[in-house]
Amino acid sequence: MHIHIIGAGVIGLTTAYYLCEKGHKVTIIEQESNVALGASFANGGQLSYCFSDPLGKPGLLPKLPGIALNRDLAIRFNIPSSYESLRWLMRFAANCTEKNHGKNQLQLAKLSLSSMSLLAKMRDHLNLTFDHQKSSKLALFEKKKDFINEMKSLSLKQSLGNDNKAISIQEAESLEPAISNLTKQYAGAIYSESDEVGDTLLFCKELKDWLIKNGTDFHFETQVIELMKKNSKCYGINTNKGFFETENVIVCAGSLTEKIVQSPSPITSARGYSLTLPKGSVDFDVSLTLSDQRVLFTKLGEKIRVTGFADLFCKEVDDDKRIQELMDIAQDVAPELADYDSSKIDSWSGDRPLTPSSIPCIGPSKTEGVFINSGHGFYGWTLSFASGKIISNYF
Repeated sequence: MHIHIIGAGVIGLTTAYYLCEKGHKVTIIEQESNVALGASFANGGQLSYCFSDPLGKPGLLPKLPGIALNRDLAIRFNIPSSYESLRWLMRFAANCTEKNHGKNQLQLAKLSLSSMSLLAKMRDHLNLTFDHQKSSKLALFEKKKDFINEMKSLSLKQSLGNDNKAISIQEAESLEPAISNLTKQYAGAIYSESDEVGDTLLFCKELKDWLIKNGTDFHFETQVIELMKKNSKCYGINTNKGFFETENVIVCAGSLTEKIVQSPSPITSARGYSLTLPKGSVDFDVSLTLSDQRVLFTKLGEKIRVTGFADLFCKEVDDDKRIQELMDIAQDVAPELADYDSSKIDSWSGDRPLTPSSIPCIGPSKTEGVFINSGHGFYGWTLSFASGKIISNYF
């Protein structure tokens, strides 16, 4: 088949890889000037195979009024001003129940663990270089109540092959001595030995080169205007660069997905932020998640990536202010893990596509011939391999 993919982020590129492996001809349409210039550009870098939990949790429901009043620095949202955003928020609240949270948690865990083995196979096949390493991961909790709540689902997730385990802060410090340099006091930690890290941008650039060598066509700076259909069947894509005739389309357009095709689960944008800095005076190897601040520290080769925050329904966001707030939190909690005074600091802000359940949409749309692979939220990098494989099986 000749299949057109809309979007050249990590989701679109891994989808293209698995389609090429099956012998299909692939054309990728991307509105930016190169690959991975959206949500894939400077994400956290953590391949969170064992920590991919949904955003909606039972403990979050009572906090929603405070979040709406912007009392939580890590999550910001405006009161929904449209039917679409109100519908998304109502579905999100429904997914915060114990039952739905547990179901979503297991589904994400299965997808994540599948990605781990798929990336290993891809690396053996392609020999890509993208600052990849097995780093392990520690999630640190200041409040004992939150730590206990996290432990409740461990046994069920472990039955799937997840290696998360609860450990004391003393055990955590023996695994990663840099924790002793943090300024907060912690009640405990959840540890995964199998989690990994990698630079998504470098990965996408290298995968692009492989795809081109294997016959994939890229059309950059090409904006999709609309999908052309007759009797609910797609026959092409209308763009600012002309018409593409096709009966097979996979929309991997991230937060722009619903401007192109109606998704079975609504997708909104969760704006996130990151800093890429030189290493600090204290080195560390294990990836760290500070659960109370919702800030991640990742070592990617010779650089440190600090990631955090989720801004929902915020049409006008002061990116510079949010980047500075992320810098202030990171420097306050982990003053020695990065060089915050360096002149070589890169910042990023971008929209991540999030469904109310945090489960991505992977499958056919209501339009015949049009499929969706989008809505991965905070775990696009982690889930890209599993979702790319799954969507390729429809062809």
